[in-house]
Amino acid sequence: MITKGWLLPIALTMVLITEVSSQDCGQLLARLRQANKANLELLNSKMNSTIPQQCIEGVFSFSLKNKLPTNRDVSEEENAKVAIQEVLQQTGHIFRQNCTEMLWDEDSLRAFHAGLDQQSENLKSCLSASPRSRRIQLTSLRVKRYFRSLNDFLKEKEYNRCAWEIIQIQVKQCFLWIEKLIQEIQSKA
Repeated sequence: MITKGWLLPIALTMVLITEVSSQDCGQLLARLRQANKANLELLNSKMNSTIPQQCIEGVFSFSLKNKLPTNRDVSEEENAKVAIQEVLQQTGHIFRQNCTEMLWDEDSLRAFHAGLDQQSENLKSCLSASPRSRRIQLTSLRVKRYFRSLNDFLKEKEYNRCAWEIIQIQVKQCFLWIEKLIQEIQSKA
């Protein structure tokens, strides 16, 4: 049984643990933002500066049919973090597909995978351990569904160069979306 004398030290310890934990997650978001910018830079450096003419129609048709959740769908901090983590995981999965037509060297691809995996794991540590709400599960499902459409598109196009160009454009949009979500989380903090 806990006596009254122990209550104050226990309460102070819990506040301290919560404060340290929230600071770690705040710093994590800053590091995640830096890593996200690095992902964008790497993606930009590996993508062609112009889309090959034969790929242009595919870019428009794919973009019109498939959409990520909106910022309004992930307005709560925990929901946004889950969405970001899911995007990182799913991007890693997509970029582990048949990449022979993609113009990336093995070292860049390996570094990209390692970075995505590390960012995803770090973000996972900031997610609450409480059972996820229906809204959060729905956001995760929407992100997975979006990436399933990317994966299906790659398979349908037999992982050709145009398909990879389109996928890289879509993933770039995902990283831009992550940037907006991080900004929203930090502005509310």
